[in-house]
Amino acid sequence: MIYKLNFREVVYALSEALDLVGIDDIYHGKRVAFMAAECAFAAGYDEEFIDELIYLGMLHDCGVSTTDMHRNLVTRLEWKDESIHCERGYMLLHKTKLFEKYADVIYYHHTHWEELKNIHIDEKTKIQANLIYLVDRVDALRAQIDLPPEQMKDEIYRIILEHEGTFFSSELIKSFLQASKKASFWFFLEDDALEEYLYEWKDMGSVNEYTYDELREIAVMFADIVDTKSPFTAQHSFGVASLSLYLGKKAGLDRRSLETLELAALLHDLGKLRIDDEVLNKPGKLNVDERLSLNRHGFDSDLILRKIKGFKKIARLASLHHETLDGEGYPYRLKSDDIPLEARIIAVSDIFQALIQNRPYREAMSAVEAFEILSGMADNGKLDKEVIGLMQENLEEVYDRAVVSA
Repeated sequence: MIYKLNFREVVYALSEALDLVGIDDIYHGKRVAFMAAECAFAAGYDEEFIDELIYLGMLHDCGVSTTDMHRNLVTRLEWKDESIHCERGYMLLHKTKLFEKYADVIYYHHTHWEELKNIHIDEKTKIQANLIYLVDRVDALRAQIDLPPEQMKDEIYRIILEHEGTFFSSELIKSFLQASKKASFWFFLEDDALEEYLYEWKDMGSVNEYTYDELREIAVMFADIVDTKSPFTAQHSFGVASLSLYLGKKAGLDRRSLETLELAALLHDLGKLRIDDEVLNKPGKLNVDERLSLNRHGFDSDLILRKIKGFKKIARLASLHHETLDGEGYPYRLKSDDIPLEARIIAVSDIFQALIQNRPYREAMSAVEAFEILSGMADNGKLDKEVIGLMQENLEEVYDRAVVSA
């Protein structure tokens, strides 16, 4: 089916998910987008070029899923493993039709200018990649330098100029110095001002038609980003989506409902990007604060996705996968009448898929063992008995659907 969406809204919302990996610093991608756009404007580039830089800035760290990698990238000017996220980002973007044209820039966005200028790629890619690298490192330096604003700026300038012609193009440094002379450049890096700048850009975007397959590719890309966050959740979102789609068909849902169901299932754990790696991988019982951070991920998924006009139902369904029919679930403690069938299907699929995977605190269960737990939860009024019944008809196929990979 055809969906009418503002693509800028889609990228902005999903960039929020990427920035959640920073946990306490959730504006890095947006700051990079702003600074790159302002530098390009100062250099006299056209509107299309600047628009692409905003997309690139917001997507540049799509290869970063773990808080450990994020910390290393923002606390050092250089890091020995920084190429990993460039390569992974390239892979994710290259296989997503609507993002494919950005893949090469992301691949090279940590490549030093002295090397990049001699690589046989087009000049536009070199300039955009090096500009993203430059302002990305400026933002990292902001996080590292504990000085009053004016002294901090001087220190950033000193470090950047030390790497002129080696890390960064002289021409791009000149554009950065020109753009950042304005006090407003630094004021716009503050959260409220930055949001206002990008809201204006987002709202100026046009509404266009996109196919379901195009949107599904984006959802698959972000499901991959989420599932990479922990070795224990590899392929989890894909398995949940696959099983949800199977159960949805068994339940007789129409095509539009099945599409909504699959997108919501693929994106249901988007909010998990905000959870510290140590919490997700902890082998023992979570403490109160850790449990609270884990229990809000459905809420964060909702906040991200509802920013896309036309995704309201998808956002709602994605946020309800830990609600239970007895009103004891989270984050909303809804009761059965308030939980739609699609959300009940995702909840069942989520639990089953998690049970048949290894977790830091237990080994994977068999299909029969997992089904017995689900049946017990249904008997206790937590899960939908009719959905559980759909699984019982062919448990072997249910298992196969739940272990599917991307």
